[in-house]
Amino acid sequence: MLWLIDGYNLLFAVGLLTDRRMGPHGLEKARLALLGRLAAVLGDQAARATVVFDAAQAPPGVPPSYIQRGVHVHFAHEKQEADDLIEQLIHDNASRSLTVVSNDQRLIRAAKQRGCRSMSCEDFMAWIDRKRKAKPAISDEPSEKSEGLSAGRNDPLLEELGHLDRDPLLGEQFPFEDASGDDAG
Repeated sequence: MLWLIDGYNLLFAVGLLTDRRMGPHGLEKARLALLGRLAAVLGDQAARATVVFDAAQAPPGVPPSYIQRGVHVHFAHEKQEADDLIEQLIHDNASRSLTVVSNDQRLIRAAKQRGCRSMSCEDFMAWIDRKRKAKPAISDEPSEKSEGLSAGRNDPLLEELGHLDRDPLLGEQFPFEDASGDDAG
């Protein structure tokens, strides 16, 4: 599934941005939090998400489009609103696999006219929360590292490399002495 997300609309709709919580760098922090949450939940599929923000509220020096943790980020041109850019992206990428996330009726109509799906901001965040809770914690380390090998299972390295101590050619090139003897050290 492809996601096209009305960034500020989503942030305001779910309460991540309010007039009381703006503070210094409030927009930037909220944007980064949203992008981080999307990347974490979507994982390898993050590249299938595009978030559009208004350029009027873009931080100085940020390019009009870039990739943040796999998620595509676009800022509408200074003389263009995010809604205009989202409508253009709907037009350019219309398909049944595209879901537009916004509470803006204009964008919901544009999505339906092009045969795309739409989802409210609240439903999308609920979906993200369900997906995040259902996602099992994945460790980068194999379980054998913390739990040890199960009974009766040989060490895979020994299985793969165990024959090398019997290889006469290796013995000539790399003479090893028995480290268990008294003369080791």
